[in-house]
Amino acid sequence: MISDWPIIIGGSHRSGTTLVRRLLNGHPRIYCPPEIKLHRDLLGQYPDDPLAHARLGSSIKALALPTEVYLDEFGRALCRCYEIAARNAGKPRWADKSPENAINVAHWDRLLDGKMIFVLVIRHPLDVIASMAEIKMDKTIARDTKGRAEHVAAYLAAGLAFAERHPDRSVLLRYEDLVAKPAEELRRLMERIGESYDDGMIANLGSGRHGHGLEDPKVHGRSEVSAEGVGRWRRDLSEEDLRIARPILASLAAQLGYALD
Repeated sequence: MISDWPIIIGGSHRSGTTLVRRLLNGHPRIYCPPEIKLHRDLLGQYPDDPLAHARLGSSIKALALPTEVYLDEFGRALCRCYEIAARNAGKPRWADKSPENAINVAHWDRLLDGKMIFVLVIRHPLDVIASMAEIKMDKTIARDTKGRAEHVAAYLAAGLAFAERHPDRSVLLRYEDLVAKPAEELRRLMERIGESYDDGMIANLGSGRHGHGLEDPKVHGRSEVSAEGVGRWRRDLSEEDLRIARPILASLAAQLGYALD
């Protein structure tokens, strides 16, 4: 049944995936911890990693196995750990949240034999770039505007391509709609993933029940859904930023219905 399937959450970095993860984790049936970097570490999906040679993904190549073999073996182990952790939390269903899921969702799909729901979080791409510049995640995302724009375009294009191939198992969740009318959007999301909306999803947003781990540091202690970041690109990005980013994002923005001017 769809209500038993794992939920895989992805999107560009700084698009609102952490907010979605905490909202889902506030549901009495869904366990969604902070990020676990299965794919990024095993596949070396960092823009500039001085320790790349020492990561598990590099060292495991000594076994001379095809990449899909160790991806599947570690992936199955992670799924089993999720099942145990969810049970320990008293919840029957688990979710994995990581921005990289947008570019690795096809592997999740193979790993879970198609029995999964993919939630792609979408946000105005220029707001995403403005947020990237603020947080300065230099080890995670590119340092320059061109690299950041290409990052957003690649992640969302990959996620959208999967969603178009599997519309019955994919949900597009627009950040602007979520922060403007959270209860309404969460009801829509819950219906699509086979669950009922619960008031605790929003009420528990700022509680300590969400665990500690790898995620956006700005979200800690935030007790309500806020729309303050919508449209920030107009004040935060320079004309030079916009000159560089707009051509890269034009096609994606048109597909998603976002204006870049």
